[in-house]
Amino acid sequence: MPELPEVEIIRRELLLPLLGERIVDLEIDDKKIQIHSMDILNKVITDLIRKGKYLFLIFNDSSSLLFHMGMTGSLIYTKAKENLRFQRARITLSQGFISFCDARRFGKIKYLTENEREKVMESLGFDPLLSEYSWNNFEKLLINKTLPVKNFLMNQAWITGIGNIYASEILFLSKIHPEKRMKELTVQERKSLFDSIPLILNQAIICEGTTIRDYQHTNGSSGFFQNCLQVYDREGKPCLVCGTPIVRIKMAQRSTYFCPRCQKI
Repeated sequence: MPELPEVEIIRRELLLPLLGERIVDLEIDDKKIQIHSMDILNKVITDLIRKGKYLFLIFNDSSSLLFHMGMTGSLIYTKAKENLRFQRARITLSQGFISFCDARRFGKIKYLTENEREKVMESLGFDPLLSEYSWNNFEKLLINKTLPVKNFLMNQAWITGIGNIYASEILFLSKIHPEKRMKELTVQERKSLFDSIPLILNQAIICEGTTIRDYQHTNGSSGFFQNCLQVYDREGKPCLVCGTPIVRIKMAQRSTYFCPRCQKI
């Protein structure tokens, strides 16, 4: 599933090619996508912004298209018109094409007015790569939290953009057991967690994202952060720090990976 790093990579790759482009045509290949040509036709793209896992394509009248990749979604930019595998929608630009491809069809595109976009962004938690992510704001989030730290990281209303892969990697770097309760974290562990979140996400961006099954760049190529994963999907393999076999457990019906020696509860 594309998480914050993968969506940020898509944003960076598309920003310059899309700026100043005019929407010429819209083709919908999936009736689940309910956007209309009349909402976006002839509008000019002025920006492409991200919060968490959401991308917002901004137009010259301040309206926008929201893109959420779901589990298998991707945005592919091509100079020539191509019929791509799992294509659900295609936007024709004055120069080039953007295709939204999604094998499992959990991703979405939605047209938003400026006010609607602001409400969506306000509903999301702090983005670890934006200035709103500060120690003071982070400390406020921790007040009266009693749930396991892994569940805290996955809650998009508190910190947005972290999914299952990066939650496991963040906790390994922080040396925190995923089942440890938030109220039990020491001051040192809280600071380590605060520092580890953007560090792991930025490392993944440098490595062009994690491709385990479906994620691909806007040109169809893969990322390589999967080669740098310390615990995720490494059940039974030796910890790269201490050699102890990595353990997998289920939390909130999701696989969670950790080292029982480096991450004692």
